[in-house]
Amino acid sequence: MRATASLLLLASAVMFVAAAVQRWWPACRRGAFETDACLRLQDHAFDHLLVADPWTPAGHAAQYAGVAMIVLAGAAVVLPFLLVRRPLWFAVTVAISTAGALTLLGAHAWTSGVGGQVQPTPGLTAAVLVLTFVVPVAAGIWATRERGAGPDPARDPWTLALAAALIVSSPLPTMLLGPVVVLYSSHDTSPWSDAVVSLPLVAAATLVWKVTPRGTPRAPAPPRRAGTLADVPG
Repeated sequence: MRATASLLLLASAVMFVAAAVQRWWPACRRGAFETDACLRLQDHAFDHLLVADPWTPAGHAAQYAGVAMIVLAGAAVVLPFLLVRRPLWFAVTVAISTAGALTLLGAHAWTSGVGGQVQPTPGLTAAVLVLTFVVPVAAGIWATRERGAGPDPARDPWTLALAAALIVSSPLPTMLLGPVVVLYSSHDTSPWSDAVVSLPLVAAATLVWKVTPRGTPRAPAPPRRAGTLADVPG
């Protein structure tokens, strides 16, 4: 489960970067953010993470972003059961709600990109709200419960770091953090800010290995008793 969650997080991060490349490269190279070509791409009409009218496709950005979110939905199914020891209903609720919201947004981006125009998809607002609030709240509750409760207190800092990475990967923090990371604030969408979500995803993929145990050690074999005459065949 650790390997599955980590690989899905990494694959999603790669696809988010690939989507950003479709939009920003080569017009928005570092140092070219103020050029006419780059300023045109900063219009929110080219946004591919949440496709909405008015919208203009930028290469295959929407398709790649759709794949990234659907792959991330797979990680959202695995992570709650990997990280939450109890209660089961909490892991099930978080897995279903988060994975469902990501799948809906991913399918919307994919179908819109393939069709070349915004496709009608009910429930988008609810999906965004789920990702904006459920992920940070669930990560905060999990980190609070895990601190000091595990068998190895040395994992507590890694637990907090993983919770922070999951929170930052949700939509609202990513929108706020993007311009800070790229050191450029646009009138609309800052260049490469939509790729910033890959950073907390890579961090989460690494931290999963620090937080989760390496499996239950095998119980030692019972000591062999000394042989007796009764043990001798015949």
